[in-house]
Amino acid sequence: MTWLITGGAGYIGAHVARAMTEAGERVLALDDLSAGVPARLPAGIALVQGSSLDGELLKRVLAEHAVTGVVHLAARKQVG
Repeated sequence: MTWLITGGAGYIGAHVARAMTEAGERVLALDDLSAGVPARLPAGIALVQGSSLDGELLKRVLAEHAVTGVVHLAARKQVG
């Protein structure tokens, strides 16, 4: 099983990616890097730079990496 984590280079996303990897799961991160930091991701986790709003990108990534599950963490924390 391969997991796609949207917002994967964010603070929470990177922690989830690390925990899932340590549990033996295959993980791929998607992040537009507007707030994410690639260095937060553990070594060995691929990062796709792009938006979770880009349907064509998502279709390609899901197919190319045989993604079978998604953890959606891409969001803005500011309400205003």
